[in-house]
Amino acid sequence: MSDDVSTSKRDLIARVATLELLVADLIHALWRVDPQGMDRLADEASHDLEIQHNRISLPVGEHQRERLYTVLETRRRMLRRKKADA
Repeated sequence: MSDDVSTSKRDLIARVATLELLVADLIHALWRVDPQGMDRLADEASHDLEIQHNRISLPVGEHQRERLYTVLETRRRMLRRKKADA
């Protein structure tokens, strides 16, 4: 049973890593196609993260707030223009 669990975890990790690479490639392509549109998306992502920092704490557990922050920070980071593209 334990071997099946570790295999399924490895499979899940490989799938998530593949999706992350695909998303990164898509974002890179979008920067080339529509830099102004991507600048707007990147600004919105930074604004959303700033709102999260300034917002009164939601009545949810600390782990949920951390999870939301992580999602927003990842979105902001992924949409940021890479120096090589500039």
